[in-house]
Amino acid sequence: MNIFSHGFFLLWIISIILYYTIARRCQWLILLFMSLAFYAYSITKAPVVLLLVSVLTYSGALWITEAGKKKEVPKKKVKLVRRLITGICIAALIAGSAAGWFAMLGNSYFTLKAISYLNDADRDAENCERNYFFYLLYLIYLPTVLQGPFNRFAGFRESLEEKVSFDYTRFMHGLQRFLWGTFKKLVLTARLEQAAVYVYANLDTQSGLSILIGTIACSLWLYTDFSGYMDMMLGMSGTFGISLPENFRQPYFSKSIAEFWRRWHITLGGVIRDYIMMPFIQSKQGRGLRKHFKKYGKNAGKLAPVLAGTFLVWICTSLWHDFSWKYLIWGMYYCAIISSSLVLEGTYAKIRRKLSVKEDSKIYAAFCMARTWGLLLAANMILQVQSPKDFYTAVRQIVGRSFFIGDYVSLSALNWIGQDAAVLGTGLLALLFISIGKEKNINILEWLDRRILPIRWGVYYLLIFGVLLFGMYGSQQNAGQFLYMQF
Repeated sequence: MNIFSHGFFLLWIISIILYYTIARRCQWLILLFMSLAFYAYSITKAPVVLLLVSVLTYSGALWITEAGKKKEVPKKKVKLVRRLITGICIAALIAGSAAGWFAMLGNSYFTLKAISYLNDADRDAENCERNYFFYLLYLIYLPTVLQGPFNRFAGFRESLEEKVSFDYTRFMHGLQRFLWGTFKKLVLTARLEQAAVYVYANLDTQSGLSILIGTIACSLWLYTDFSGYMDMMLGMSGTFGISLPENFRQPYFSKSIAEFWRRWHITLGGVIRDYIMMPFIQSKQGRGLRKHFKKYGKNAGKLAPVLAGTFLVWICTSLWHDFSWKYLIWGMYYCAIISSSLVLEGTYAKIRRKLSVKEDSKIYAAFCMARTWGLLLAANMILQVQSPKDFYTAVRQIVGRSFFIGDYVSLSALNWIGQDAAVLGTGLLALLFISIGKEKNINILEWLDRRILPIRWGVYYLLIFGVLLFGMYGSQQNAGQFLYMQF
């Protein structure tokens, strides 16, 4: 079911009406009905992976919780069962997705949530849910299952236990955020995608400047597509009074690659940190590395498990995105940058002191942001090219004497008119101003609430008519397809 289809909006409207009119204790059942209905309409294959993962982790969490109350059950046995269930879930995900037997929407997302739930139940028995269908709702809750965010079970249960009553302001904020995400997707993403795809389909004839512009368009395309979807789903969840964790925090304002990944897909980063990075550092292997490298210096002992954990994280992140050479190189590229930054952190500090560089100065901040942008563009270039030769061609055009030599992205090449360029430019400026406001901790929706009625509704109508008049949708645009749905 396309999330821009009539069926999706009809399902949403019916669910809202039922959610706020039936008995509060049954509200979660309406959300389960909504999510199951979406699944039933959207999938063409049996949900084998979903059933296997949900039943295994649900029953496994119950057994682990009960075993924890019995002193005669060894901790090693509990750990073995947890690892066995985790391994089966991962194997089912890989086998089903790679072979296409049982591939379906949200496989990787609900599997990762199920594994995090199992681990949380092992850490704290209060995180264990006795009602299977409520747990199933957590796994396939419609606003989270396709592309995240990865919400934790405890927070999700707490939101639903509040027995939400209708709140006009909260409801309208949800609709407004959904509308802003729709604007990002239909007005900005669609045009940025056209520019990026055109440039990388004609690398041999494009000038270096054109390739640079196409790579920037590609980076913004990825951001507006993914963050636009997050705005839509967080807005949809908000109409039910359920708060979900933020997944983006102005990532392109980052001053380092490590900071960028703390601001991008925040909830995935939290899952990787809590269930891969920290467990490894604190494990027997991590402690062994610390002890072994400590003889080379105290700092070496501290860095060794962190660097090994970073390598493990990026291997997992690469494979989670795709089983391909491009994503493996992409992951190792980021791993090398972050690892070298950790190793050379002291050296960088000495250089800054010698050059009398003030870390809080605006000039230095601008330099760091520009440096981060350069590294990010190179990473996105890796994902866009079709071969190492294409990557070499793109880099040669940008850094060589061919920067201004070759074809340029023209309106006619993109089948655009001047209006398209103006709409894209205006939309990106609006995105920039909103991002600056959020970076300054301004709640944009609350700020808008305080404006006088003509200004407030003027903004709403601009967005509505902007989407209706300038949105690029239809059978050829495939507007309902989002990049991160493939992962």
